[in-house]
Amino acid sequence: MGEKMRLDFRSSGRGYVLELNQDLLGDYVLRRHWFGLTNRKGGMKQQVFAEEEDAMREVARIERSRMRHGYQLK
Repeated sequence: MGEKMRLDFRSSGRGYVLELNQDLLGDYVLRRHWFGLTNRKGGMKQQVFAEEEDAMREVARIERSRMRHGYQLK
């Protein structure tokens, strides 16, 4: 994978960003950041995966979930 992957989702009042990077140890780090577009409420979560396939499976799961909840990919 070598390069960075980033997906930006937006709904009418919320934003959600996924970033997938490979760290120096070869693990895949998935960072999620969510936030309000009109306020400062938000949060962050980070997961580490040993295999790229597992990380990509989680990215696909999150993407499906965001779409079901009314977000659009930007």
